[in-house]
Amino acid sequence: MSWFIIPRIEDILEQRRRKIDGYIQKAEKINKQALQSLEKYEKALKKAKNKADERIEQNKNDLAKIISEKHTEIEDILNRKIADNEYTLTKQRQETLATVELVSEQLANSILLKFGIQKNAESPSDKE
Repeated sequence: MSWFIIPRIEDILEQRRRKIDGYIQKAEKINKQALQSLEKYEKALKKAKNKADERIEQNKNDLAKIISEKHTEIEDILNRKIADNEYTLTKQRQETLATVELVSEQLANSILLKFGIQKNAESPSDKE
């Protein structure tokens, strides 16, 4: 028995240990590869996130610049329109005042004529 069965059992047990050790080594190797893949994935994900953050920040800056330019452009347009309207209003006011003055003078002359009073030769409107 010690010559035939025990060495055979020891041989079978040794083969099983080698097989189990081989499986353990393969599992460790696969685990190591999986960890390396996970690490690469996490690095790539972090890099992509950073790149996306940079693009978002750049887009924000670009949009802020465009908005600022458009705001300035609109302000310039509005300021020009306000200046044009102020000029038009000033001109119309002067014309209206001149018309009111002329109408007032004509009305005053009509009233004086109705009362039989002659207009002075040196009235302010005669000088103009």
